Amino acid sequence: MRFPLFVLLLMGIAAACSAAEESATNAAPVFRAVDVYVDSQDKPLAAYQLEVRAAPGSVKIVGIEGGEHQAFTNPPAYDPKAMQKDRVILAAFSTNAVHDLPTGKTRVATIHVQAAANAPLDFSIRLEVAADPEGTVIRAKATLQERKAPYVE
Repeated sequence: MRFPLFVLLLMGIAAACSAAEESATNAAPVFRAVDVYVDSQDKPLAAYQLEVRAAPGSVKIVGIEGGEHQAFTNPPAYDPKAMQKDRVILAAFSTNAVHDLPTGKTRVATIHVQAAANAPLDFSIRLEVAADPEGTVIRAKATLQERKAPYVE
């Protein structure tokens, strides 16, 4: 008679573990922010175009915001329909004077996403072009970094 009780106990533990695992993977989504940086080294950055891709199904891109430097505070141009397919192309330019443009690493945009709270964000970024105020292509590097700040669910 003890054997069936032991089997029922094991089945209950297995069911509880399975439910806990399922709730962890299906956690309620939260809003998170991913900052987009362009590093123009010692050159003034007047324009850029880049592509950001999320691993399919990992996140939902829900918004785009401008950057930190006053030359790029307005949101960059992007295609809202493309954004719904786990990828977005961002582009912006500034007609500011050379002394009013950023040099070095600067946040040019922020991408807002909806994703599981504890899931790693899987993005790739590719800089298509960066240019100085004369329209000359400059060497630059684009990177992404998740913003570590509390977000409301």
